Amino acid sequence: MIDKDVALEALCTLCNANVTSVQRQGSQGVHLRSFSAGQPAQQLLIKHFIPTILDADETCTVSRSNFVHLRSVLQGVAQPVARVNQVDIGSVTGKNHIIDEDEFFDPQFDYDFTNLRDTETYYRGGEVYERPCGWQRFALRVLNDYDGNAWLGTRYRSTQSVPGEWPVSYHGTSRRGAEGIIEGYYKPGPGQVYGRGIYSTPYISEAIPYSKKFTSKKTGKTYRVILQNRVNPTHRQIHNNGKYWLIPIPKGLNDIEEQAMVERAIRPYGLLLKEV
Repeated sequence: MIDKDVALEALCTLCNANVTSVQRQGSQGVHLRSFSAGQPAQQLLIKHFIPTILDADETCTVSRSNFVHLRSVLQGVAQPVARVNQVDIGSVTGKNHIIDEDEFFDPQFDYDFTNLRDTETYYRGGEVYERPCGWQRFALRVLNDYDGNAWLGTRYRSTQSVPGEWPVSYHGTSRRGAEGIIEGYYKPGPGQVYGRGIYSTPYISEAIPYSKKFTSKKTGKTYRVILQNRVNPTHRQIHNNGKYWLIPIPKGLNDIEEQAMVERAIRPYGLLLKEV
């Protein structure tokens, strides 16, 4: 089983930042003192998680490599290339964040998919749910955090959806990064328009090439990390034969407007980890 210390390192990887928790602050004094001078730790909240990741993508070389690959995929000219998705968590350059583990994680909804292999088809939000078999999920505390809980479905069920539930997607690319790649490169055909926004996929197999890897300072082992989301189908565009979902984010919005748009369209609820 992967422990919570590794999950915190996964947050460092996604946020391109130093991340610690109030629960571990006392035992990590040396590490905390290594935070950049003049950069006090900011509290990382679930509702700000995706915007934080999107901002971090702008300074992460792995993300820029992924953007280039996404461009080739959307152009239909993707070729197998060797990409290094390894993030050195010892040299992250972003901000410093702190979380309260009791407010950020929700262990009652953790799930270990490591040894599962599905023999049935699962549905969430009326659409096929490709469960993250082979991965371990650290649940994020989102219950009662938004406008009701219907978007999450119900806990005790198996393969079927329930009314009001949102479908599942994995990971997500930067609104600005995607814009910079697609604008001026992709020539849309009839009915095809790719643009500024947040891209994710309903297939974890499709998300893996874009996922980030890191080597744990605690275990010495290497892991992949992927974000598991729910996506509001009324705010989603479907592209590439259903492989990519786009949440459009138009230009000209201020931070508050953009945050509100993200909250009503895509919500992370699980941090997925897998040893590689």
